[in-house]
Amino acid sequence: MKLKVQAQHLQAGDITGSGERIVSVTISSTAWPSSKVCVILGNDDREANRAAYWGKYTMINVERASA
Repeated sequence: MKLKVQAQHLQAGDITGSGERIVSVTISSTAWPSSKVCVILGNDDREANRAAYWGKYTMINVERASA
């Protein structure tokens, strides 16, 4: 099911519009501002994951397995 969700409500396993799978989401840390979330993105083509810092309220298009 395709949805638009805020970055702070992303879940592991969601697939972004670019085809990357969300590995984890960290909402708060002292390493970045409180208005940001750290999202770890993985891709089947690459072995390494990458980190992205998005605003908490940024709307992200994702595909999520229906519950």
